Amino acid sequence: MSTGRPPTWLNTYRRYPVTLVRGEGSRVLAEDGRWYLDGFTGIGVMALGHGHPKVRAAVHAQVDQLMHASNLFHVPVQQAFGDLLSQTFGGPVFLCNSGSEANEGAVKLARKHFARSGHPERHRILSAHGAFHGRTLVPLGLTPTPAYQEGFGPMPGGLDSLPISELPGAVRAAGDFAAVIIEPVQGERGCHPVGNLAELRAACDATGTLLIYDEVQCGLGRTGHLHVAPAPDIRTLAKALGGGLPLGAVVAAPHLADAFAPGDHGSTFGGNPVACAAGLATLTEILARDLPARCASMGARLREGLAASGLRVT
Repeated sequence: MSTGRPPTWLNTYRRYPVTLVRGEGSRVLAEDGRWYLDGFTGIGVMALGHGHPKVRAAVHAQVDQLMHASNLFHVPVQQAFGDLLSQTFGGPVFLCNSGSEANEGAVKLARKHFARSGHPERHRILSAHGAFHGRTLVPLGLTPTPAYQEGFGPMPGGLDSLPISELPGAVRAAGDFAAVIIEPVQGERGCHPVGNLAELRAACDATGTLLIYDEVQCGLGRTGHLHVAPAPDIRTLAKALGGGLPLGAVVAAPHLADAFAPGDHGSTFGGNPVACAAGLATLTEILARDLPARCASMGARLREGLAASGLRVT
């Protein structure tokens, strides 16, 4: 029976008829008392599982100290997390809240680099067919799937997309792209490793084009390695980075350290102290336990099991 009230939610999700109330490790508990093995992991978020004791302890301790501060001030836990992230991936960092924001920041950084270098006309960004870079307008414009873009046009200008195999040739032929953004492993419709990253890196080097790796879903060791070779100029991270809390990052190569000036970019909640506490605990644990190697080992075991069962594994 209708209550006469408007609906609580905008109509954006088709939810499963399951209400989750608790998570422990790789399992989640539903309201009806049933436990489920969590194959979703919050869509690639819970890299250490639900309720990891070190992440919980770090979050609880930070909540008792400082929950939020403006980025106009220094915060110890943010500095510690930024230092570890920068040391791990080899460059200066900008912190935000999500993968979409990280990809927006990467595009802005690439364009600002060329504007600051005296080439503001060099602003086009190239992406790959089959990509997924986020739901805000610029990442959506770099996600060339009609079902996602329909009804939200026009897309922002200066965004182009081609099949993966055509990217290196297009970069060399045009010679004036600001950047190419690519997921080293595409995950939108299955898992598709990109096999021509070295060729793409060479094309970018030959033309001065920046190479952006979107590792929001495939990063942080999930595919068996922490550093994808060859290295990009800009890397975006999120999802598993915050151990369950909203946290994203743009990590730039050292030669882009001065592309942004104070006031060029920012985020009210980016680098929130509680999220940084979770991120610091998560990344520390990933490194200390060498979880990328474990991912590689477990992935090989899964492939062998699937192949033994008669399934075709590519």
